[in-house]
Amino acid sequence: MIIVIGHLNPDTDNIAAAVAMANLLKAQGDEAAAYKKGNLNKESSLALKFSGLENQIGDLPEAVIAEGADFFLVDFNEASQAPVEPEKIKLRGLVDHHKLGSSWKTDEPVLFRIEPMGASSTLLCKMYQEKKIELSLGLAKLLLCGIISDTLKLTSPTTTDEDKIWAGILAQQTATGIDELAGQLFEAKSDLSEFTPEEVVKLDYKEFDFSGKKVGVGVIETVDPQSAKKMEKELKGEMEKTKTAEGLDYIFLGIVDILNNETEMLLISKEAKDLIMKSFSDIVIREDNLVLKGVVSRKKQIVPVLERTLKS
Repeated sequence: MIIVIGHLNPDTDNIAAAVAMANLLKAQGDEAAAYKKGNLNKESSLALKFSGLENQIGDLPEAVIAEGADFFLVDFNEASQAPVEPEKIKLRGLVDHHKLGSSWKTDEPVLFRIEPMGASSTLLCKMYQEKKIELSLGLAKLLLCGIISDTLKLTSPTTTDEDKIWAGILAQQTATGIDELAGQLFEAKSDLSEFTPEEVVKLDYKEFDFSGKKVGVGVIETVDPQSAKKMEKELKGEMEKTKTAEGLDYIFLGIVDILNNETEMLLISKEAKDLIMKSFSDIVIREDNLVLKGVVSRKKQIVPVLERTLKS
């Protein structure tokens, strides 16, 4: 059995890529199943319901994390973001669209593929096409959700021509309006009402190693920033707890305002504020936080800039 799974605290693109990769492996004769580790946000739940594939992914059972278990990883390659300890698994493959951040070792050749795209879902579409395996209606719907989500409806600076092409193909195949679907997805993603502050901090959170500095960066992508701002004090308290528990040098939580194309960074220390001030230029001070104008992508606009500053 090959366990297909994405990073901790999965987002919609992560879920879509895991389900699609598991089905691709099965279509090629392998026994595979998709799993997740971490709570689903409401957007991901809506995407699974829209596609009719709710039963295609489940929580990763502790029992399957045995020494030597076969894993196929999607939508990440940083060891710090792995849902299991890397040394405890047998890596069967890895597919991602982020920068290469880790050195994975295997006993034999495996599929290891990273391409600069706005979504891992786009890369999975491309792989199905290359293998001449037709996407089912459900998978087409789920992958369309993944592309829309990770590219912020094809407006993120991470968006490529391939993302746009495949979004168009999938929208036509599924008879879906991209604007209408995006509105539903973003509205669902913005609903934080059923999550605790701890869960909100970790809904879309990743850790990185920048030149020996351990940095946690979470984001809340929303069309309703006030829903997150209402719990700002509690969120900052959870950030403090996470920073201590994980032994982080810095932790950031960005409220990404999809409609206004900006990110408000919640800050809990002078050092964190100084790092943001050194790293970015178009900044607006908003009470104790800093607003990064024109910044909406953790992958392309936040993480690389922070890493360069810490390296220098």
